[in-house]
Amino acid sequence: MHARITTPASSPNASPNEATVEDPPVDLIPIPSSTFSFDRNNYQAAAASNSAPKTLKKFPTNKALIDAVNNTFLEMYESCTGKARMTGSNDSKRLVIYFQIAAARDACVGAAHQQFPDLVFHAHDPRQLWSNKDLRAIQVTDIPFFLNRDNVISYFKKFGNIASCRIYFRKNAKVQQAQIVYNSAQSIAQFDFQWAVYCFSTCLRVTPCHYTVDQKSSRHAFVATLT
Repeated sequence: MHARITTPASSPNASPNEATVEDPPVDLIPIPSSTFSFDRNNYQAAAASNSAPKTLKKFPTNKALIDAVNNTFLEMYESCTGKARMTGSNDSKRLVIYFQIAAARDACVGAAHQQFPDLVFHAHDPRQLWSNKDLRAIQVTDIPFFLNRDNVISYFKKFGNIASCRIYFRKNAKVQQAQIVYNSAQSIAQFDFQWAVYCFSTCLRVTPCHYTVDQKSSRHAFVATLT
C-alpha cells in the first residue's frame, strides 16, 4: 500500500526548476506511515493435559478438549479470548488459555472446573521458559528407591506445571535425588519458607536450585536422617 504525498502548490510565476519560499525542502516533507497496535493477551494460564486422565477420557482429542475449554471459559470468564491452544508434547504438553486481564487469569488458576475435574491451571509466562532454569527449579533429596519418577511428578505437579524432572543417585547411595524444573518461578516461591514435604509417607527435603552454597548448607545444618 502506498501513501499519497501532497506538497504545497508552487507560485504560478515560478520556474519549474527554481525553489520558492512556499516549497519546503524535499527532505523535510513528512511521509505518513501506518500505525499498528497489537493485542498481546499477555495473561495466560496453562494446564498439563496429559496429567488429567479423567478429562482426556471425556475429550480424547486436542480439538475436542480445546473446543470444550473455549466454550466453558467464555461463559465463566468475561475476558477469556476463546483462543486456547495446545503446545509441546509428552510431559511438556500444555493447554494454554489467554486472558485480557490479570484478574480473570488469577481466578482461573487453581479453580475447580466441574467439566474438567483433574485439569489444574497454573499461571503461565512463556518468557520465563527462556530464562535461567535454576530460578524455577528445586532439588529434592532423601528420595527412597521405592519411589520412581512418576511418583515424584504426581506429587510435585500440584505446585505448578513441570517442564522436566530428572531422578539420579550417587554410587552406593541409599537414597535418590531429583531436579524438578517448573515453567514458572512462582511455582517454587513457597520453598523459600518450606524446607520439606511429606510425600508417600516419606519426608523429602526441598531446596531451590538458585540458592548459594551457604544457603544450601544452612538447610542441612540441623537435619538428622533416621535409617
